Amino acid sequence: MYKSIRASLICLLALLATGAAGQKNVNTPFARYGIGNLEQQGTFRTRAMGGISGGIRDNLTLNFLTPASYSSIDTTSFLFDFGIDYGVALLKENDLRYYSQDMTFSHLMMGFPIMKGWGVTAAILPFANGAYDIGYTTEGIGVTGSIYEHHNGTGGYQKALLGTGIRPLPFVSVGANVFYMFGEVTRINDFIFTGDNNYFNTRKQASSALRGIGFDASVQFMLELSDNRFINAGVTYTPAFDLNTDNEDFIFRYSNIQTSSLALDTLSFGSLSTTSRMPQSVRAGFSLGKVDKLTAGADIVYTRWSKASFPGTYGTYTDALSLHAGAEYIPEKYSNYSFFDRVEYRIGCRYGESYTLFEGDQVKEYGITFGTGIPMRRSRSRISLAVDLSTRGGSNGEVPRETRISVGASLNLYDYWFLKRQYD
Repeated sequence: MYKSIRASLICLLALLATGAAGQKNVNTPFARYGIGNLEQQGTFRTRAMGGISGGIRDNLTLNFLTPASYSSIDTTSFLFDFGIDYGVALLKENDLRYYSQDMTFSHLMMGFPIMKGWGVTAAILPFANGAYDIGYTTEGIGVTGSIYEHHNGTGGYQKALLGTGIRPLPFVSVGANVFYMFGEVTRINDFIFTGDNNYFNTRKQASSALRGIGFDASVQFMLELSDNRFINAGVTYTPAFDLNTDNEDFIFRYSNIQTSSLALDTLSFGSLSTTSRMPQSVRAGFSLGKVDKLTAGADIVYTRWSKASFPGTYGTYTDALSLHAGAEYIPEKYSNYSFFDRVEYRIGCRYGESYTLFEGDQVKEYGITFGTGIPMRRSRSRISLAVDLSTRGGSNGEVPRETRISVGASLNLYDYWFLKRQYD
């Protein structure tokens, strides 16, 4: 047990350093608007099932999207879950093709019980990334000739959360998360005169740093049926909350001839401390099936982004809806004869709407997911794999079409607390 805990703490310290600053730098033009491109949420188990959460509860999953599920953590157990995510995006617009890829930290979670029916979870995970890289040339601008515009974004926002869930009645569980959202996105816009080095180019650089506290509240209802069958339903509500915001804007002009004494000339610099507003959100879902055999479920998520406010960012915000559905099947969880009978097989699908308008349109996203849970020998720990294939955009000639593949892997460590081994 102590070896496992020591190994977990080493992984925790290493990944905390990575997770605090790590962002998935898969460039996408959709990250230019709002606070960036929103990351898919959930563990790789639930993401492989289409991203469902409301009805998911078991003693092996830290389901942070529905904190009422924390009460299912075993009395003497310790859970540790961390993962990495590899993403590839292909962007198509008319005859143009653009390819981007990156691999980075996905999530880091720990969970343990306080007593029977009362569990606690802590996690750090990415929320949104602002990575994009866009360039194009405009021909024949007056007497200056062509202008090359280069728009680049870096950085992102993360969440660190602490939550608890308690089961006051056999069929009801309640829970809450308190989270701290933080991070910074920098956007750089260059306007370069490519036809004549005698002209000064212009750069506008803006950064937006956000930080603030919010919370989630949830409830789950559990109905146990005969023959180990079950029906679970859950609701999670996240009220709107404010973020302290520090914006800086820096505009300067520069020369392509760096030997010039006028190579850099500041035009303006401004800083503003203000407040941003994150919107309220509601997630509701259910699951049904047979314990250790089959789980199927669906979720609906509604976020009132039209009430959001982020001074210093681009975009028009609009309410967004997403739908999720998925299933998990285990042929024979405790089989002594076949490894593949113990493997967990998952599949799902999802639909989502963008929270900002692109050229006046709300972009739709469609995705299919699948994955596995691979049990580790002589342990309740496992390796979870998830693949997400999605496409969005392309509804008209103004919006590019993006096809994305995301592959994630996580190590879910399960250990016992307060139990002394008789044999090792």
